[in-house]
Amino acid sequence: MDLRQFLGILRVRVKFILSTFILGAIATVLLVLSMSPVYGSSTKLFITTPVGQQATDTTAAFFAAQRLASYADLAREPTLLQDVIDKLNLTDMTRDELADMVTAQVITATQTLQIDVRASTPTLAQDIAEAEAQGLVSLVARLEKPSTGDGVPAFVARVVGPASISQSPVSPNVPLNIVVGLMLSLFIGIAGAVLRDLLDRTVKTRQDAEEITATAVLATLPFDRQVKRQALSNEGHGALAEAFRVLRTNLQFANLDSKVELLLVSSAVPNEGKTLVATNLAMSMAQSGRSVLLIDADMRNPNVAELLGLENSVGLMTVLIGRASLDEAIQSHASGISFLGTGPRPPNPAEVLDTQAMKDLLAGARGLYDVVIIDAPPMLPVADASILMREVDGALMLIRYGSTTREQLRLAVARIETVGGRLFGTILNRTPRRSGDAYGYGYGYGYGYGEPVEPARKSMFTRTEKRPVPSRRSVG
Repeated sequence: MDLRQFLGILRVRVKFILSTFILGAIATVLLVLSMSPVYGSSTKLFITTPVGQQATDTTAAFFAAQRLASYADLAREPTLLQDVIDKLNLTDMTRDELADMVTAQVITATQTLQIDVRASTPTLAQDIAEAEAQGLVSLVARLEKPSTGDGVPAFVARVVGPASISQSPVSPNVPLNIVVGLMLSLFIGIAGAVLRDLLDRTVKTRQDAEEITATAVLATLPFDRQVKRQALSNEGHGALAEAFRVLRTNLQFANLDSKVELLLVSSAVPNEGKTLVATNLAMSMAQSGRSVLLIDADMRNPNVAELLGLENSVGLMTVLIGRASLDEAIQSHASGISFLGTGPRPPNPAEVLDTQAMKDLLAGARGLYDVVIIDAPPMLPVADASILMREVDGALMLIRYGSTTREQLRLAVARIETVGGRLFGTILNRTPRRSGDAYGYGYGYGYGYGEPVEPARKSMFTRTEKRPVPSRRSVG
């Protein structure tokens, strides 16, 4: 992962990072404010040989320094701790709890031992420190007492001064703890975003789509929050409308070696936005002067008629069972496209599509229009799209950014290849508007192609001899 990819991850997952940071900040503040203040007190003991021996017995002074570490450990000796508890009447405190409050350490290169105490109040910390110091002095005197009873002890401990007292708590350090908590929250957010990206198996980049399908990404459609309420982009210069113009233009050069008249739009799984893409692509092509027929072949979940505001009770099934001719079943839309709905829903859509009558219907539609676009069911759940693949010139595969997994896309492409179909390219749908080239390929990338000047050669969608389109009954 290079720096550009890393920055791309941060840009795409900025909401996750901010959410984690905010939650961490709130948790940090609540935790710090809920912590009870702890006060400290300290005192020092001086360990030396008795007066009169220091000048003549240097060996004793040397051993006194060596014993300091042992004396520091004695500050947490259970008997001494119990004496402190009894002396201060700390009946609600155990020896283990007191041991956690007391530390003793030797000051480097000295014969001084420092006792530090942490307690809930300044007074309690001072009292425990003084009791610990006095108790340690007595303990050292008892341990160093000569066995003969009238000799001089080898070492003595003296309290240097009274234990300190402070009204300012030693912990928590509120500013420091908050800063550390905020930094930790930010780190967790960034680390979590990177980890989520590494574990994410969905398709999000142009490279992923092209590697899996071995075809080009013809367009990236930007995410539009209004898409469900205002799905159609038949006019205007918005991002979504411009993206469909880019798709229309790039599609002209997807297969220059043969003429494409019958185009299928599908996706690997449901809810990828194929109906929206098929409808808007048809409208965009109609704006360029082509005669376009949009067929809703998703008999299991028809949605095109609702988008267009047209009638779906008459359509494919009506024509296939002979209750109406193709010309009678086709409706006109104000955008300039012609529309053929599904008609009554059959109990066996796959069998209906795999009939000679369906083949004849598509052949008739091919002869009447420059372009026929079929909104087909998803590839993986049902066999309907695979059946239609044998009758069309090629297909467009819709990929929903951050939703379609690599495995789903791979299986969908394999199914197209199994039936001998042809995939012209893919469309990356609902991409973040600000995603960069290295991560996401949002609207900016597709728009960058612009709409090239029409070349001298004929477009794949332009018929050499356009047949007049029969008049249709206007419904919308």
